[in-house]
Amino acid sequence: MTLLQIRGLTKDFPVGTVFSRRRVRAVNGVDLDLAPGRVTALVGESGSGKSTLARCLARLERPTSGQILLDGEDVLRTERRRASRTYRGKVQMVFQDPFGSLNPVHRVEHFLTRALVLHGHPADRGRLTALMEEVGLAQDMLDSHPHELSGGQRQRVAIARALAVGPDVLLADEPTSMLDVSVRVGVLNLMRRLRDERGLSMLYITHDLGSARYLADTTAVMFAGELVEGGDALAVMDAPAHPYTRLLLSAVPDPARRTGYDKAERAGLRAAVLNPESCPYDDGTCNTTTPVRHTVGEDGGQPHWVRCHLYAPAHEIAHRVLQPADDASPEAENTAA
Repeated sequence: MTLLQIRGLTKDFPVGTVFSRRRVRAVNGVDLDLAPGRVTALVGESGSGKSTLARCLARLERPTSGQILLDGEDVLRTERRRASRTYRGKVQMVFQDPFGSLNPVHRVEHFLTRALVLHGHPADRGRLTALMEEVGLAQDMLDSHPHELSGGQRQRVAIARALAVGPDVLLADEPTSMLDVSVRVGVLNLMRRLRDERGLSMLYITHDLGSARYLADTTAVMFAGELVEGGDALAVMDAPAHPYTRLLLSAVPDPARRTGYDKAERAGLRAAVLNPESCPYDDGTCNTTTPVRHTVGEDGGQPHWVRCHLYAPAHEIAHRVLQPADDASPEAENTAA
């Protein structure tokens, strides 16, 4: 069962002067499904298009093309104000900077009351208290200003504001990146509890692969505006298929890692981050043919897929470059399930 579906979502931004027709593509043809009661982690480095995708889903940016389907209805075709407010009541966003997303001149009570009133919900004191308790904050903090709270407390207020309207989908754009390490796990545990108790569908955007492994049910890897790998969170982390995913994981400190990474390979992959056409594994195919999804495994009924020509049957030689000599043949790995 899928709650929110993204199909072929593309977002272009104009560059240069107002008379220029040049455009840069931040998101390119993304397909993604968000299921109820599941957390999907969207990982990738800065500039890969993660936050732009989230802002498109929150209707803060209008996509250039594609579809956003909520319960099977394409919300991009609905421009009426009432329909737009209905969508925002079901899809809420938590921003990265809790201090920047909360107006410093207002008290916490104002943020929660305003969200409730705008969406036609009663804003009595009992409801506000229940929201504060749900995110682990004391009732007397309703009278506090944002600057009187810690970073973790401010982010919990932002989460309470998003929960006030009773959403089905929560978009969390790096909600722990600006918090102290000591309080990050508390926010992650809160999100996990909300998923279990409310059955929320979450898109968790992060640079922290460790927190993605801890919180997410599924993981999608974004590179240069496109999704290049996805599947069960543990399967993607333990057996990364795409070279870019392996590059991301190589940057994570791991005391259990026995062998180092090939410096020449990492240098080539880092160059490909800036210029995808310089991928060290590309034999010219990427410039002429768009990679399609290939299933490389399955875990708990969730397919593990990758978009890379290295896993296409016609490119067995390039595939062997990634395999140790004693591994199975490329044909066997490509058809493994």
